[in-house]
Amino acid sequence: MKWEREIPLKGRYDLVVCGGGFAGFAAAFAAAREGVRTLLVEQGFCLGGVGTSGLVNHILGVRFREENKVRTCVKGLFAQLEEELIREGDGVDYRSVAPDFNPHGWKPSLGVGLIFDNEAMKLLLEKKLTEVGVEILYGTRLIDVEGEPQRAERVLLHNKNGLFFVEADLFVDATGDGDLCALAGLPFDFGDEEGGLSAASLEMHVENVDSDALGDYMRQTGDLRFVKIISELKEKGLWPFPYEIFISVLLTAPGVYMINTIRQVGIDGIDAASLTQGVLDGRRENYELLSVMRAHFPGFQNARIRQIAPTIGIRETRRIRTVETLKIIHLVEAASFEDSIALSGYSWDMPHPKKPSHQPYHGVKRKSRIAEIPYRSLLPQGAENVLVVGRCIGAEREALGAVRVMGPCIAMGEAAGIAAHLALKEGVGFPEISATELKRMIEARGGLTSRSQVSE
Repeated sequence: MKWEREIPLKGRYDLVVCGGGFAGFAAAFAAAREGVRTLLVEQGFCLGGVGTSGLVNHILGVRFREENKVRTCVKGLFAQLEEELIREGDGVDYRSVAPDFNPHGWKPSLGVGLIFDNEAMKLLLEKKLTEVGVEILYGTRLIDVEGEPQRAERVLLHNKNGLFFVEADLFVDATGDGDLCALAGLPFDFGDEEGGLSAASLEMHVENVDSDALGDYMRQTGDLRFVKIISELKEKGLWPFPYEIFISVLLTAPGVYMINTIRQVGIDGIDAASLTQGVLDGRRENYELLSVMRAHFPGFQNARIRQIAPTIGIRETRRIRTVETLKIIHLVEAASFEDSIALSGYSWDMPHPKKPSHQPYHGVKRKSRIAEIPYRSLLPQGAENVLVVGRCIGAEREALGAVRVMGPCIAMGEAAGIAAHLALKEGVGFPEISATELKRMIEARGGLTSRSQVSE
């Protein structure tokens, strides 16, 4: 069936960022801060992606605990967000909680992230973009990409106003799924060798939790993820779920917890029918899980659901093939890159597609917890004016698990925004900008680009 229509051109920008998650937000902010005329396109109606609409109010990968010391590896724009949230009482300062028992993460390695208030974060991200002049367009979907084989010229968008084109000199794919790159015909990898994908999660927040009872159980048993209780429930036929751990995170309000527990296998994050089924099943499963929690988990006897996320959380789909692929061996051997532009302090985290509580690389030693992310992993093969940021950068899937979380995504996005400024200033494509100058500018704005800069 053929369909033809005259489609209007509704604007021209220096940079168009597709996707308003933390990576896209950071890219748009950093570019506009340098004077780049920037449009950010987001299909939802808030910024922050899975961190806000997905209710994952816990930014990880920014710090880690090593030899009883906390090392910080993401600063720059993230540090600005954290400072403002904590100052306004909308974020939890990890230093204010005992390191050996932190209900905002339980496990010591997770107790040094940033817990934030969901609505306050949405407002802060919008405020930051407005201050630097980014034009935000909500409720708008990317439909197609037009241009030459190596150079995108315009994107076809759709919202309540209908179909329209927007032109730009530069583009950043921050869709999480690599949609812009895929529509432009750029190569990508998908899932594991058989196309299997790590489980999805429709998150929920619960309230009216007895934190004292929950904490007492944790202290007395050391069973931080209720493995013992779940094992007993399985033996009795009272645990119908495919996962074997329970993850709860205290948020900014007393007795309110994020439950990052359900793991939904077989969900394809780039298939609408699969996503729909994931939301339908996930909503029902959260209520089923709550019933088990109230009956068997200390502290949750009177818990009730406060909110179920309107957006399902996806851990992986496409990984764009880039000039440099971040590899497992790079993490194991603590590789350094001359063009490193961001760091991550996160551990292995890409659960097995069919066994969602199993981490295939758990226990594989790394010479350093800090992963360096090269600029070339943001450069799609065969593209002159497109960068990719977030969980669809060029990486082997197990390596991606160590850099896909929100902290390093903010750092990647900030680097991409600065790269856009340099490309326009130098009159070149993204592959031709000076990596040395890019690193210098990131560091001048408070960011970290190499392992040697990490401090307490």
